[in-house]
Amino acid sequence: MIKIKNLVFSYSSKPVLDDVSLHAKKGEILCLLGPNGSGKTTLLKCLLGIHKETHGDIVIHDKNIHTYDYKGLAKKVSYVPQKQMSSFPYSVLDMVVMGRTCHLKTLASPKKKDYDIAKSSLDYLGMKDFVHRPFTELSGGESQLVMIARALTQESQCIVLDEPTAHLDYRNELVILEAIRMLLDKGHTIFMATHYPNHAYYFENHGLDTKVAFLNDGKIQFMGKPSDVLTEENLEQIYQIESKVLRHDQLKHVVPLYTKGSKS
Repeated sequence: MIKIKNLVFSYSSKPVLDDVSLHAKKGEILCLLGPNGSGKTTLLKCLLGIHKETHGDIVIHDKNIHTYDYKGLAKKVSYVPQKQMSSFPYSVLDMVVMGRTCHLKTLASPKKKDYDIAKSSLDYLGMKDFVHRPFTELSGGESQLVMIARALTQESQCIVLDEPTAHLDYRNELVILEAIRMLLDKGHTIFMATHYPNHAYYFENHGLDTKVAFLNDGKIQFMGKPSDVLTEENLEQIYQIESKVLRHDQLKHVVPLYTKGSKS
């Protein structure tokens, strides 16, 4: 569904992305990990056609992305940003139905069919009671679910997410991960940038086709299944920190930081 081959991109003389090759098939999630400044967001912007690569190819549905017009590309790939700001109090339904823009003629208004698709997307994500709520009054987790519903309403097979759980509390992080799992169950291809290795484990542990790619200094350092790639050695090499990777059956051996009766 998504193929990136030998991608090079530069803002100036030094490449920000250097010979990057990735692919994600239908129903698979690719979790893009890497330190701040490693090129993750730049890679996503290239994938969305916002940046034009210096060298290489980006292919979606067996066609180079630059052979699509804007509406054509939007029918193939949708985008969920870290955070969506709105200066106007659009209703949740109005925000979601904006995902139908690529299916409408220029200056045309959404029809009943478009609103029905938007309502169905909200219902699928458990948001049907939010239809008439102002988007500006939603919490961070609620607004991210609305953005995912908009991507679903766009009816594109591929969905790109840029750190979708950034700034969310623990509960809403899990809510968003579950929403992404539901998209995978529907056969979508997901390309997700994240700072949390546990996100990749979450999808793999649910039996979903999951791939991890470590981006560092503009290059792919490691790529493969989370259980193969997310090793203590690789994490230390990428982030320069010592970590411990534990299986769930090892957790009983971990000494808790706080126990009953402790004074700390």
